[in-house]
Amino acid sequence: GAMLEEKRAGYARLSLKTREHHADVFGRVHGGVLTSIMDSVVGISLSQLRGEGSREREGPHATIEMSTSFYAWAAPGDDIVAEGRVTHLGERIAFGEVEATRAANGELLAKARLTFALPVRRD
Repeated sequence: GAMLEEKRAGYARLSLKTREHHADVFGRVHGGVLTSIMDSVVGISLSQLRGEGSREREGPHATIEMSTSFYAWAAPGDDIVAEGRVTHLGERIAFGEVEATRAANGELLAKARLTFALPVRRD
């Protein structure tokens, strides 16, 4: 699975060493693998920004929209790095961006923008 390399308020970085089971029928890493780690890394950065225990106190946030652009494909065996940031944190909604690159040469594989719904506090 993906390895969490760094996390801080509003930022996180994950890496994934891809394997054969990540491949699509054409032998390339499936786009769903990329979008999964991209969604996860922005979710982690949002959790860090919301603070320790926010999930238990207020409830979890949820991805409600994700727009992804793919620029290059990865092959099984490639190491992929995803870096995500929260770009805006509101009361009920948050926005984030992420880039996925090939670790060996920094080539951009995909970019995404995400929207998260934040739980309504019930005090």
